[in-house]
Amino acid sequence: SPRNPMGLAAMTLAGGQDAIHGTNVPGSIGGYVSYGCIRMFNQEMCGSLENMTKQLTLARKIILADQIIPYYQPKVRLSDGAVIGFEALLRWQDQNQNIQLPSEIFAAFQDYELASRISETMQLKVFADMSRWQAQGLDLLPISINAAPVEFLRDDYAEKLLARLSNFDIPAHKVELEITEQSLSEHGANYVVRALNLLKQAGIQISLDDFGTGHSSLTRLQDYPVDCIKIDRNFVERMNSDPSALAIVKAITQIGSSIALDVLVEGTENTEQLDTLIHCDCQIGQGFYFYRPMAGASAQALLHPADQ
Repeated sequence: SPRNPMGLAAMTLAGGQDAIHGTNVPGSIGGYVSYGCIRMFNQEMCGSLENMTKQLTLARKIILADQIIPYYQPKVRLSDGAVIGFEALLRWQDQNQNIQLPSEIFAAFQDYELASRISETMQLKVFADMSRWQAQGLDLLPISINAAPVEFLRDDYAEKLLARLSNFDIPAHKVELEITEQSLSEHGANYVVRALNLLKQAGIQISLDDFGTGHSSLTRLQDYPVDCIKIDRNFVERMNSDPSALAIVKAITQIGSSIALDVLVEGTENTEQLDTLIHCDCQIGQGFYFYRPMAGASAQALLHPADQ
């Protein structure tokens, strides 16, 4: 109903708490409500629900006002710092022209419609940048785009991405797709694998982001059409003080290399970390030590003429 759009049947108990009968409650509430059961609904849950609603409302406004802006963080070769590609990162511009982070609208990435609209906007703007750089005679470097797990809920993700890419006449091998381990472990993972296979057949590279933080194992990587694994920044932050974190970085690098996967290390922020990563035989990285995420004009300045 208009007063109760989420299908919550609430009743106040004698103790002052609310009970919610979870019949049509979306999973994005965060596990507070299970289908067909009753759980106590306390003030903390109410606050979380209000925050989620605010984020969803803000996301809709950002999309309608066309405030989404792609920023680009360079990927570098660790041995000499040469830029070999970019990761496209979501940013948005508020009413005061300040650049904001996607954490402000995190809940939108758990909603299929909003996540898909944000993803479409990002793809179109990134491809427009690439098309413009290409038209100016610049040598395009591969750019990776991110996909939220919820975007694969319908079995047409790959077809839509390839259609957009074709409209801009951009070579498929200049685009990479980054997914998380969560995408491969949730219900509907078969849709994800089918989409990844289709994209890889078209020439798009696939990266597994934040590797080591989820449930995937190195041995299962051969079951997926993955070309690159990204070691999560959490391990890089700890590796010079925590032997287990260092061991994980070494193990992922060595095994990744042995099964012909590229390995990229996230979150490099100082010389000590860089020296350790090079000693671990890591080849590619990104982080504030090299470059912070930058607007399209700054990324363009790092490109070279195609005839060089």
